[in-house]
Amino acid sequence: MRRLLIEEPASRAAPWSRRVAVFAWLSVAVALLLGFFGRLKPFEALAAVIACGGLALIAVLLAFIAFAAGWRNGARGMPSAVTGLLLGLGLLAYPVGTYLRDLASPSALDITTDPATPPAPLPAMRQPASGDAPALASTIDAGAPKAITPLLLDQPMNEALALALRAAGMNGWHVSTIAYPRPPLNGEARFAATVPSFLVRWPSDAIVRLTQTEDGVRVDVRLIARQPWSLLHGGNADITAYFDRLEALVFGKPLHAGR
Repeated sequence: MRRLLIEEPASRAAPWSRRVAVFAWLSVAVALLLGFFGRLKPFEALAAVIACGGLALIAVLLAFIAFAAGWRNGARGMPSAVTGLLLGLGLLAYPVGTYLRDLASPSALDITTDPATPPAPLPAMRQPASGDAPALASTIDAGAPKAITPLLLDQPMNEALALALRAAGMNGWHVSTIAYPRPPLNGEARFAATVPSFLVRWPSDAIVRLTQTEDGVRVDVRLIARQPWSLLHGGNADITAYFDRLEALVFGKPLHAGR
């Protein structure tokens, strides 16, 4: 007498959910690496990341289709569906969470160490996506635990400017325009730079102003984001990292961990 074996059906959506999710993670890693090393332009890297987010969403949908097949027909492959679901949600969690946080508490688009008289732009700078000029904001308005105070250097103006430019270059800032001290503003120098974001190297605009005072050369920084999404600009962290680099060059202090 032959024994009849009944094989449970397998869900085709389950393995595809896992495959698409793994492919999305690998693709976003490659896109971020290529963007970080300048192989992709910022908008190309951002487009690739958004496409990978779309793949992660497809993986989540395939996982739910597999769960429905398993509930109705007892289809096999639920471990693969769970893996695809977790990988897809993991890829979507950070950008979606950041976007929701920005909706609830928008980050400042114009941050400066001198809210009273912020450094004026040298060239005409691009406006944020909304088309409105950003309102002046201190680092307290941007959600920092404390305001970022300007840096005071005990060096002559020309030497302080050279150190400030060197610190900008070492931090990956791309200096575009320099206003050297000359009459009638012998006691002031400024330079403009673009500051790439950490992930996709999306640029923000920075103006650094050096002012001669009785106590030394005061360094003020103004950072204006081109896009409102906080993943595309560093904000306070960029200014703090710049001051840390400048202090390390001037005073020989060790750099803080992080950017």
